[in-house]
Amino acid sequence: MAVGKRAEKLVLDFRFYLSDGRRVRCVEYEGEDTVKNRKRVESKWKALQYALNHGTFNYLEFFPHGSKAKHFKDGSDILFSDWWEQWLSALSIRQSTQYNYKKQYEIHFSKHFGHRPISDIKRHDILVFRKILEQSLKANTINTYLKPLRACLLEAKRQGLIAEYPCERITSLSEHQPTIDPFSFEELKHWLEYLYKKDKAFYRLILFWGRTGLRPGELYALKWDHIDFFNGKALIREAKRQDGSTGLPKTKHSIRDVDLRPIIIDILKEQRENTIMKSPYVFPFKNNPYTAFSMRQRFSHFQTLAGLKKRPPKQMRHTFATLHIAAGESITWVSKMLGHSDVQITLKKYNRFIPNLTREDGSAFEKIMDGDVQIGNNLVLYSKSIQ
Repeated sequence: MAVGKRAEKLVLDFRFYLSDGRRVRCVEYEGEDTVKNRKRVESKWKALQYALNHGTFNYLEFFPHGSKAKHFKDGSDILFSDWWEQWLSALSIRQSTQYNYKKQYEIHFSKHFGHRPISDIKRHDILVFRKILEQSLKANTINTYLKPLRACLLEAKRQGLIAEYPCERITSLSEHQPTIDPFSFEELKHWLEYLYKKDKAFYRLILFWGRTGLRPGELYALKWDHIDFFNGKALIREAKRQDGSTGLPKTKHSIRDVDLRPIIIDILKEQRENTIMKSPYVFPFKNNPYTAFSMRQRFSHFQTLAGLKKRPPKQMRHTFATLHIAAGESITWVSKMLGHSDVQITLKKYNRFIPNLTREDGSAFEKIMDGDVQIGNNLVLYSKSIQ
């Protein structure tokens, strides 16, 4: 019995007795031979060895999808792990959603429910599972995790695989609304002036982002083929997903044409001269598209250097919305640029930033950034010398 290696994959090789008295050999594959994975497998091996030596070994707890799992299944029931695979394979969902569901299963569901027959999962088990998640996750994340679990068990109830739906009367946790913490006009101006001197490429990216309000994934996937210089539009047709793949934007309303002001057209022409021969992406990172990780790193790094309060990259979208609304742009136009399906979504989300409803082309924002308009007692300037 030992931790071995076959075809660059780690394996656990051991023997144990089945319920009918037969002694069998098991060779269970545990993934690639990486430093992190080897530590996990070695810890698992120690726990397995202890269980075998003390007569407490439960095969399905260690290997819910193992090569010998069929020997432990009750013919009249189905394991949650098997039902989950059947349920997920039958769903017609976006690739990114399926990826998220698989990750949720691997990280949480498999450990708590994978080895158990679905008829054995009761309401108390769901509540205990939720309580465990509350120790390390936020309410909105837990609610997101419970959504596929509920749907999976509800379908099992509909198909008669379980007598009772275990999630009955289990309500979602109260969520705190995501914090909208945009850059102010002064902060955005200061950051752009700093970036212009420090890093021209990132300056162009932040200037473009602050004037278009794209979702991070939409910005990362934006290609030169999607820039219509003649009509002054950015054609949002793709988005970068969490798994690294590229697909359609978040919703059908996210597929849109974003207006580009003349200053942004000029910035894009300058960006094209510097990147088009190196990458098909408008704002590449080392000639490849940005990832969520690489953007967080650079975003944080340049905020620190500029002496700004730390914010995550997604606040650039909120910055576009709030500053354009504060400048007096039409809420309908802002909603259209954001790709919201209904203007009411924009009104509800940014209600406290709406002073009036006037213009609808982006020029009101530009006047404030150019220093032609005062907001309250603060004169906001945008240095034309850096354009």
